[in-house]
Amino acid sequence: MRRPEDIKARMGNIEQVEGVVVAMRALAAAHAQEAKKHLVAIREQEATVARAMVDALALLDTPLHAPAEPATGKHLRIVVGAAQGFSGSYSERIVSGAMADEGTAPSTTYLLIGQRCLSEFESRGVSPVWSAHMAAHAAEVPALASRVVDAAFALLGKGAFTHVSIVYGEPEGSGQTLTIRQLMPFDFTRFETASRPFPPLVTIAPAVLVTRLVEEYVFTEICEALMLGFSAENDARMTAMSRARSNVRQIREELRREFAQARQEQTTTEIIELSDDAD
Repeated sequence: MRRPEDIKARMGNIEQVEGVVVAMRALAAAHAQEAKKHLVAIREQEATVARAMVDALALLDTPLHAPAEPATGKHLRIVVGAAQGFSGSYSERIVSGAMADEGTAPSTTYLLIGQRCLSEFESRGVSPVWSAHMAAHAAEVPALASRVVDAAFALLGKGAFTHVSIVYGEPEGSGQTLTIRQLMPFDFTRFETASRPFPPLVTIAPAVLVTRLVEEYVFTEICEALMLGFSAENDARMTAMSRARSNVRQIREELRREFAQARQEQTTTEIIELSDDAD
């Protein structure tokens, strides 16, 4: 049986661990809440670009149709993974899901977001064509989205890839499910065609306008995916920290019982020693 002093010292360590767990959970909750507020603005921007796209498509002489899935060619897959650990199996689920999808043939190349995500891929012998750290705060997501868009379009401009998709996790409200969205070739059929009695006035060719709107729409899609992934990771961390706190409390209660038993045994031993001395 351990000495009561040793048990009490460990109880102090456990209380410190619980304090760290509580702080990490509170920080993750704040990040997740912040991300949800930013998502409102991103989706409003996406809706604005969509309305502009409807008007721009109506100006074209030839309607655009849904793109056929390329039978050959390289596939660029953007994976929005975890930035840090302490989020349970979230990172592993994202990476396994991204690699298990039918689109991940040998011709698939990865563009990775998140240091933990990068480490998971490298541990499986897969190196990305480009990678970046995940945003530390929700307000940093738009700048990161701009970098991702620049990198993806630069690779497309070189003819290195024929299609692009993005993989990310959904927050806890959606069960932290894995979402896979095709970005390129761009699907114009998602926008309902509409004609106005008075078409909008434009100063550039309709085809050029549509191209620029496609770039803007892809930016908002990537921005949304990054924000959802940021929120999902923090939701996963909150869940993991809640479980960790339950485990810490259980260990603390066990130590308290062990401390009480050790004190009782110590007292009993002292009484027996005093009795022996009296004899």
